[in-house]
Amino acid sequence: MTLSTQTSKTSYTGNGATCEFPVPFPFMRADDIKVLLRQDGVELPLFSGTHYSLEGAGNPSGGSLVLGEPPATGQTLVVYRAPAIVQEVNYVENAAFPAETHEAALDLLTMICQALDEKLGRAVLYPVSTPQEDIRDSQAFLQAGESARDATLAAATQASAAATQAEGHASQAEVYAAQAQASVGGVRVSAGDTAPGNLSVKLTAGDGLAETLLAPGADEALLLSVALAADPGLEFAEGLLRAQVAPGGGLARTGSGLATDLGAGPNQISTNLTLRPAMVAGRVLNHTTLGGM
Repeated sequence: MTLSTQTSKTSYTGNGATCEFPVPFPFMRADDIKVLLRQDGVELPLFSGTHYSLEGAGNPSGGSLVLGEPPATGQTLVVYRAPAIVQEVNYVENAAFPAETHEAALDLLTMICQALDEKLGRAVLYPVSTPQEDIRDSQAFLQAGESARDATLAAATQASAAATQAEGHASQAEVYAAQAQASVGGVRVSAGDTAPGNLSVKLTAGDGLAETLLAPGADEALLLSVALAADPGLEFAEGLLRAQVAPGGGLARTGSGLATDLGAGPNQISTNLTLRPAMVAGRVLNHTTLGGM
């Protein structure tokens, strides 16, 4: 036969129903074909006679594979050619040249090369121009790869922790910003106040209340002043609020208090608070004695 294709591997997605799958490349013997199921990165090898049957060995167009159970949804069926690297052709001296046997040997060698090429295609290779002294053996290469992997994982962990910490700081900054926003021009009059504002706006000056801003633009303070004005019956003098009692009606105002219109002396109403109850009681008794009601 001839090999007109370089394909040596194919795969199919399981659907839980299909059991028969084509093998789209030629193979010399059934043992040259390997089959596995892949799911979530895990590979499960399958074995001829136990898990599947194979037909088409030696057919230039390939063959077919029949599984005992269909691959489930989410599983991938992988079929590939991996012939044993052997040479089993023996030429007999002076015998007729066995063209078919020779061609089969060449086909097998080509299939082996294709299988190796597919395997190399999944390998990590140095660039062609890499000096020989820079190429490490497999053990050193694996150790270097593991060290690089561990360093990458450690850096990723640190970056994740830093990102988490940064998110925490950002959230805290938002809280601080909200608190700052609330504290700057954000005074609430009560717990139910839904519109916090500047203190000078919340306090409304009016009759009897005056506002004065101290040290504007610096360490500002708000001075609240009570403005009491004289009113009929009231006077504001020397920081004291006093009642205005007009003379007349049997009363006269003096510097020491109020007096009856009978003149000063025992008839005067004293400003001494401790004497007032006794004086009032005396006047009531005197009035009753004179026949008053």
